[in-house]
Amino acid sequence: MTDRHGQIPIRCRAVAVAVIAGKGAEARILLLRRFGSSAEGAWSVVTGSIDPGETAPEAARREVAEETGITVGTLMSSGLTETFFFAPDGVMELMPIFVTLLPEMVPITLDHGSDAHRWCSLEEALDIMAFAGQRRAVTDIWNDFVRREPAPFRLVP
Repeated sequence: MTDRHGQIPIRCRAVAVAVIAGKGAEARILLLRRFGSSAEGAWSVVTGSIDPGETAPEAARREVAEETGITVGTLMSSGLTETFFFAPDGVMELMPIFVTLLPEMVPITLDHGSDAHRWCSLEEALDIMAFAGQRRAVTDIWNDFVRREPAPFRLVP
């Protein structure tokens, strides 16, 4: 017997990255439509696993490159996490959400994990994004990174 009740394990094994191009009213966020996974057809920001021995920022840079062909220059912390219950393993997942800003939209080269991409306005993104946590995060990210200049403390080495 145990005296522990209602505890759910928490783990962090993945990252998310909001890729935003342009400024002001012209700003757009990159969304990918997942393919070949349990969330097939879901539109989301770039996400991916943290490999053994890899830091979260290293994983964020690698996942953006692998999934989109974009080389991340400046990476910033949004200060947010996506949190959700992963039923197959019975755990709460925490994913730190990073941000990278591009001066303009660039061509995208998709890998095997996505079958489509879109550069969206905030309103378009909120309409098609599948995950509530990402919709809430993108709204905050838009306020902190598009509507105002990001604070220097957000830079990730």
